[in-house]
Amino acid sequence: MDGVTVFEPRSSLGWLSLLFLSLVVLVCTLPVVVAAAGGAVPWWVGLLMGLMALGLGVPFLALAIWFPTMRYELDAGTLTLRYGPVLSYRIALDEVQSTERRHLPLSLWSSVRLPGVALFGVPYRGMGQVKMCATAAARDILLIEAAGELYGITPADEAGLLAALEARRP
Repeated sequence: MDGVTVFEPRSSLGWLSLLFLSLVVLVCTLPVVVAAAGGAVPWWVGLLMGLMALGLGVPFLALAIWFPTMRYELDAGTLTLRYGPVLSYRIALDEVQSTERRHLPLSLWSSVRLPGVALFGVPYRGMGQVKMCATAAARDILLIEAAGELYGITPADEAGLLAALEARRP
């Protein structure tokens, strides 16, 4: 069983959530930046809003653009969860302790968890931090427990990924 098998995530419109959030931040800060440039508000307010637009709006825009790159790569000894150039979780197959599909209880803590997408470390009530690379935030998440960490994914072919995972585990 050499080579890499790539599994795509379930389809979702999560990229729209990311794009919408990006546009809200950029559109809401632009008038203040323009007003500061015209002298209607203090320059430091415009600078602060511009930095907020760059610090929040642009990263969410990049995440929206990278949305189609989400995938799960399975090779002889590793399952790698990928999302653009910013997220890559490597799970050694010999460290996988369990897999389970669950609905996850949301918490109030902030993270990159929007309708149709959940990325990076997401806190869940009663579970702690789950390293997410998924096209859903709470429903039908395939949880993988490995080396004391929890990972959440949403493969389109869940049965195929689980069968391939079992076939390659030592």
